[in-house]
Amino acid sequence: MKKSVVTLSMLAIVAIMFSSCGKQCYCTRYEDGKKIATYTDKDVVYFESSVCENNSVSSFQGESIVTEDKEVSIEIKCK
Repeated sequence: MKKSVVTLSMLAIVAIMFSSCGKQCYCTRYEDGKKIATYTDKDVVYFESSVCENNSVSSFQGESIVTEDKEVSIEIKCK
């Protein structure tokens, strides 16, 4: 009985630690619908996923980072 109580309490502590830890925000750049790059700021962690998702940018026209002097549709999605 005592072992099971200790085991359950340890599992509860581990679960709380994992759920309260901050997560990194991964942002993916798309050009004309194709995934080009994924990046993150390793120094910053987010505790609310909505804050990370607010870094997303809806589709706009801009210069490609792959092909020089080419205008493409750019979208950035963060999660």
